[in-house]
Amino acid sequence: MKIAVLGLNHGFTLAQRAKKMTGITLVAVAGNNASAKERAKELNVPLYEDYRELIDKCMLDGVIITLPNHLHKEAVKYCADKGLHCLVEKPIADTPDAAQEMIDFCREKQVQLLVGHHRRYSAKINHLKHLLDSKVIGDLIGVNMIWALAKDHDYYKEAWRVKAGGGPLLINGIHDLDNLLYVTDLKIESVYAVGKNKIRSGEVEDAVTAILEAEDGTVIQYFLSDGVPSPWSYEFNLKENPIYHFYEEDCYYFFGTKGSLAFPSFRCYQYSEEAYGWKHPLIEKRYLPEDTVDPIASELAHFEEVLKGRIGPRVSGEAGLRTLEVLEAIKLSIREKRSVALQEVISK
Repeated sequence: MKIAVLGLNHGFTLAQRAKKMTGITLVAVAGNNASAKERAKELNVPLYEDYRELIDKCMLDGVIITLPNHLHKEAVKYCADKGLHCLVEKPIADTPDAAQEMIDFCREKQVQLLVGHHRRYSAKINHLKHLLDSKVIGDLIGVNMIWALAKDHDYYKEAWRVKAGGGPLLINGIHDLDNLLYVTDLKIESVYAVGKNKIRSGEVEDAVTAILEAEDGTVIQYFLSDGVPSPWSYEFNLKENPIYHFYEEDCYYFFGTKGSLAFPSFRCYQYSEEAYGWKHPLIEKRYLPEDTVDPIASELAHFEEVLKGRIGPRVSGEAGLRTLEVLEAIKLSIREKRSVALQEVISK
């Protein structure tokens, strides 16, 4: 299967993995800065400054789109119009309306649209989903999630990262929110959030606290910041990406009627029926997964199967849209300083 990668930030990682796969041929890449030129040389493939020229000139089966969020819609529609299946990096788009337009256009052109929520391929995330589905901790009552770390000082020198559509909510928080929706199958009903830019004093948030309420009454508390030194984040705790230091800590906690579960340690705390309540010691168990996988490699292998017509997308455009709607409700709540019902942001 012949593919191209548009955008060489996160796209560079995907391109590197694609080069190692026997069933995929990386034909070309698109990028328009000095870093893109160096990375194209390392990949030993042609570089196009304009992705449209790449699409027009190269024979392809599919395209991986990792351009800035606000360019996703334009790029997906251009590729789909040429009959090319698309794997678009998360978030699916910068607004729910743009995402719905992409979904509708791909359906009209009969091309597959996949969203790059690659953590849905993680063995640990899928083990967590299995444990929650099997009611190890009973009915879910509450969730506490943390994503707190300090990015390099140079990270925000790229202009799009300090404009609307950039910032840690759309770049990083979207991952945690998608993990939440995937492992719990919760339908979020309303959101109240506070976002501040106390660290960088920029246009986009650098710290957020959000309270999410699900239709079944489950309550979720989420704290996010990209400007505080901290060991509590998915990247630092899962050991799935070697570029990050590893800290043996937990970033998610799930509270149920029969016990509580920490992730990714999978420490579970419960009482026995014979000695139940706070005057008795908790019983600790560990429900560790049996295997591990590289989520990005699994995502690319899945994309190959989709390109061959063997299966449909594991993370559809509709799934990406549902996650984006929750994030959009958080953003609206921050702007208007009020509780926001999900119905207010759902794309019609």
